Amino acid sequence: MLVLRDLQKKYTKFRLGYFWSLLEPLGMSLVLWLVFSVLLGERALGLSPYLLFLSVAILPWWWFTKCVNASTKIFRGSRGGLTFSTLPPQIWVMKTVISSAIEFLFSLPVIVLAIALTRDLPGIYILLFPVAFILQFLLLYGIGLLVSSLSVMIPDLARVVKIVLRAMFYLSPILYSISNIPEQMQTVAAINPLVGILGLYRIGWWPQEQTSTTALVISLSVAATLFIAGILTFRGLKTRLFKEAK
Repeated sequence: MLVLRDLQKKYTKFRLGYFWSLLEPLGMSLVLWLVFSVLLGERALGLSPYLLFLSVAILPWWWFTKCVNASTKIFRGSRGGLTFSTLPPQIWVMKTVISSAIEFLFSLPVIVLAIALTRDLPGIYILLFPVAFILQFLLLYGIGLLVSSLSVMIPDLARVVKIVLRAMFYLSPILYSISNIPEQMQTVAAINPLVGILGLYRIGWWPQEQTSTTALVISLSVAATLFIAGILTFRGLKTRLFKEAK
């Protein structure tokens, strides 16, 4: 019910409603495709077809950045509600993650459109696409717990998060392929949990896009660590969270 109300509020706020879930990532994909494929002549950046390559990564990134940004406001924007609500406070974090996940699913027609334009159908490894979705969901829940609880204690955290997200956009293989990263640096790059997750999203079309087993284990281990860290941090700050909300 909370998720449905949240989505209704978002979609009724603008005239185009649901179509913004398509237009925002579609517009971003088209602009990046125009710059890096048309204007710059596709200089070994990413894999072909580049429009589809971008779209498959832009949508998870859009979900990631919107969810993490929203997490900084979960408790700072409704302190009174936190005090008087009978629901466990982590429910509000879960609501944010689920709402953004549904928006991600609603935006999947962008990939379908890219497939229709490029006529590049996925292979058997597309079965790993739902696996990537589940892993990203768990990662975002852990980060959501971590960021939402720390944001109440650290008012400037929202600004720091925006800077980190801006850096992560370029540190994640969104514009470029994992194969563009020097082999000796791929293990270091895998510290970013999105490296392994984005590879799983793309492997259905580009089997070579997956990192080495070592890099994948590192990437998913960092994701698991953030998930656990979020739960432990939230539990540790839960009492202080209610005090700050009063």
